[in-house]
Amino acid sequence: MIKTDTLIDPVEKRGVLTYLFLTFLKIGCVSFGGHMALIAVVEKEMIEKDGRLSSEELLNAVSIASLLPGPLAVNVVAYIGYHLQRKSGLAVSMLGVLLPACMLMYVLSWCYFNYIHVKGLSGIMVYTVAAVSAIILSTGLNIFLKEVKGNYSKMTLCLLAIVLLFFVKGYFIILLLMLIGGASGIAFKLGKGNSSGADAGFKWKKLSFSARAGLAVLTLLYLSFISGIYKFADQILVKIISVFSGVSLSLFGGGYVMIPIMQSLFVTELKWLSNQEFIDSIAFSQLTPGPILVSAFFTGYKLAGIAGALLATTAIFLPSAILMIITAKLFKENVDSLLMKHALAGIKPVVVGMILISAIKLFLSVASTPLSIALSLAAFVLSFRFKFNPVYLILMALILGILLHFNTNF
Repeated sequence: MIKTDTLIDPVEKRGVLTYLFLTFLKIGCVSFGGHMALIAVVEKEMIEKDGRLSSEELLNAVSIASLLPGPLAVNVVAYIGYHLQRKSGLAVSMLGVLLPACMLMYVLSWCYFNYIHVKGLSGIMVYTVAAVSAIILSTGLNIFLKEVKGNYSKMTLCLLAIVLLFFVKGYFIILLLMLIGGASGIAFKLGKGNSSGADAGFKWKKLSFSARAGLAVLTLLYLSFISGIYKFADQILVKIISVFSGVSLSLFGGGYVMIPIMQSLFVTELKWLSNQEFIDSIAFSQLTPGPILVSAFFTGYKLAGIAGALLATTAIFLPSAILMIITAKLFKENVDSLLMKHALAGIKPVVVGMILISAIKLFLSVASTPLSIALSLAAFVLSFRFKFNPVYLILMALILGILLHFNTNF
């Protein structure tokens, strides 16, 4: 197990916090291509390069985050930060990974509402996404070789996830696969350990006061959202907190699943944005190296300037991260449970399948030109065979996209 701050002196603690902030700041600058892209870069940077995290811990984080509401990638970052340095680690990790996307969204929002044209830039991202798909595939194969290869039951679960997710979309198919994986792990005893060295059952330990208080606040925020009480608030900032917190706790299946719901809420019901403004906010979020829900910054900025933008961004990411940590604590309490070990051992191959199919779909979405295909293949070889730093691969692809875009348009 990796140490937490319970046994770390202040100097070492500052070192860990600095490492977390700078590492996730770097990762946040290049996390184009969805949540699996961020997971891939975390695996390369924090596991392969720095040895600060184990593959098992990362898979546990993805497994838990996949079952909960909220943006998966940011919830995984929150988990890692808390795992390494508790609450302060969570705070600096989330700040680091979101800062680049928020800063770019601030520039785009300011330009947009001051009538400066910033549209038509999506062509820049084609080659970046091609490189990202290769990095995700490399990561998925590395984890497959470590965690799945050699066990036919795990390989079957992984293949099942790839096939089903290729043809069927939606959160419920992911949930179904997780349930199948967990049940198969228990049925076929896929976890390591034996009854003499581990607890057979599952322990429901009483939550700490801070965890209960956190759950109470989250419950109140969610009830305020679904009941519509926030509509009676006079202050727009209060409405922003309530609405975006509610969206955060309702977000099952990723940001793309929530786009039509947010469009109905922000455009039709609340009339905070015009339909074109909403579409543009989603387009801008695709230009940033972060989750699609960073579009909350755009909406908050229109409603209440920079204060509204910061509140909206905090409200859409923090509640689900808190829920992630509370749930993770329950899992940690059962780290020696044979039932938990078997269930997680069955879920992990499903997660590996999710990573691999994400890479395949991402590649197919941009494999439209010989150059993008060649770039993706080169990036895969450099990442998988030569362990080339993914940050540099993504930056080179981004620079190539910028040069080709402006050379074509000017």
